[in-house]
Amino acid sequence: MSGGGLLQRLYTRSPVFLQDLGVSLYGVKVYLREYGRKFDRMLTEFEQHLTWTPNELKAFQDERIKALALHCYEEIPYYREMMHGMRLTPSDIQSVDDLHKLPLLTRQLVMENGDRLVARNASKADRIVGYTSGTTGSPMRLVWDRRVCLAKTVVDWRQKRLAGLNPGDRIAFFLGRQVTPLGQKRPPFWRHNRVLNHLFCSSFHLSSVNLPAYLEKLERFRPRAIEGYPSTLSVLAGYLNSRRETFPLQAVLASSETLLPAQRESIERAFGCRVFDFYGMAERAVFATECAEHRGKHVNSDFGHVEVRAGGKEAAADAEMGRIVATSLHNFSMPLLRYETSDITALQAEPCRCGCAMPVMSGVATKDEDIVVTPDGRYISSSILNAVTHHLTNIVESQIIQESVDRITMRVVPGAGYGDEDSQFIRKALREVLGDGVGVGIELVESIPRTASGKFRWVISKVPLGF
Repeated sequence: MSGGGLLQRLYTRSPVFLQDLGVSLYGVKVYLREYGRKFDRMLTEFEQHLTWTPNELKAFQDERIKALALHCYEEIPYYREMMHGMRLTPSDIQSVDDLHKLPLLTRQLVMENGDRLVARNASKADRIVGYTSGTTGSPMRLVWDRRVCLAKTVVDWRQKRLAGLNPGDRIAFFLGRQVTPLGQKRPPFWRHNRVLNHLFCSSFHLSSVNLPAYLEKLERFRPRAIEGYPSTLSVLAGYLNSRRETFPLQAVLASSETLLPAQRESIERAFGCRVFDFYGMAERAVFATECAEHRGKHVNSDFGHVEVRAGGKEAAADAEMGRIVATSLHNFSMPLLRYETSDITALQAEPCRCGCAMPVMSGVATKDEDIVVTPDGRYISSSILNAVTHHLTNIVESQIIQESVDRITMRVVPGAGYGDEDSQFIRKALREVLGDGVGVGIELVESIPRTASGKFRWVISKVPLGF
C-alpha cells in the first residue's frame, strides 16, 4: 500500500479500520496471484533445485535463455531491432554462454525505451506495473508478469523455510512502506494484513518516545520473525540491548541495505536468533539469499543469471569486485537481458559448505556510492569501515561522506559521554584504513536523514569507481 497517486491519498485520509481493511484486501490480491496450489507446486520444485549439480542448474538456465531469446526476437520491438542491427537471430542465443553476444542493457536504456521493452503479446490481465525505489533519481517503471511475481515469492519463501519458517507464520515487517501518515504522532504505527498474517510497521515513526509502543504491539502480535532494513532492525535491537532485554524469534530477515557486522551482532543478541540477509531488486532479475552457513549469499540461479563484470570483462572469482549484470529468467512481459545494475559484489571461488551448487556472492554494496576510493586506488567497502566505530557505545549513529579522493567527513550523532578523545580515535582509525593521504573530518549532528524510501546510507561516496 505504499504506492503514490489517488489510491495512496485515499488510504492516507482513511480512518485506521479502513486502512487495516485496505491492507487485508491487498493481501487477498497478492494471495490469489502468488499463493495457493501453484505456489506449493513451484516451491516444491524449487526446493529440489538446491540439490542440483552445477550442470543441472546450467541446463535449466540454458533452456530458459533459449526460450527468452526467441520470445524477445518475436515479440519485443527493442530486442528485435537491436538483434537485427547486430545481425543476430534467436539461433545465436542458445545458452547463457551466448549472452556475451548481446550488449549491456542500462537503466537509461530501459527508461528511454519504456513500452518498446514490453512484449506485444502480453495480455493486460497478466501485466503488473511496478517501480524501482527511485533512490538514484526518478523511479523507473517496470512491467512484471504473474509468473515472475510467483517465482520471486517462491525464492523468498525458500530462504524463509531454511530459516525455519513456513507460509502462514506471523511476520512483522519494518520496510519503506508508508503504512501510517507521516504526520501521525500517536500509535498505532502499524497495519495488519490478516490474509497473510503480516504486520506492516512504519519505519518512519521509530523514536525513543514511540519504541515502547512498538514493542508492546509486537508482544501482542507474537511474530515468529521480523523482516526489515538493517538500520531499522538495529534501532529495535539497540533499544532492547540498552535495556538488557531480549525478544526471542525464530529468525530475522534483512534486506535492501548493506548489513554491517556490528548490526548483525546487535540484532542477533536482541532477538536470540540468526539473521538471514538477502538481496533482491525491483527489476526481478536477481535474487540472492543466505543459507544456514551465513558465509555469503547464494545467487538463486533458477531465478536469474548473474555476471560480475569489471573493466569491460568478467571479474575474477573471489578476487575482484565488479558490477552485477543480471538476466531475468521468468519475466516474459518485460525481460531484462544483461541488465547492468549499480550494485557491486564479488563471486566466491569456493563452493558453500552447505552443499548447494548455486554460486555465492560476497557482501553487496548496493550503490557505487557505498564504496570509498582511496588515493592509491583501493576500494574500501562499508563493512570494513564499520569496524572502525562499531564498538563505540557512545555513538548513536554515524555516516561517512566522501567528497573527494583525499577527503572524507564522518557525521556523528553523539551519545552520552561522547568527547574529543572519541573524535581523535575515529580520525586515527580511519587513517589507518584509508591511508595518511586522506583527511578526516568529524561533524557532530542531531540526526542523519534517510532516503525517501526510508533507507539509511552508511557510506555516501561522490568519487566514481574505476569500472
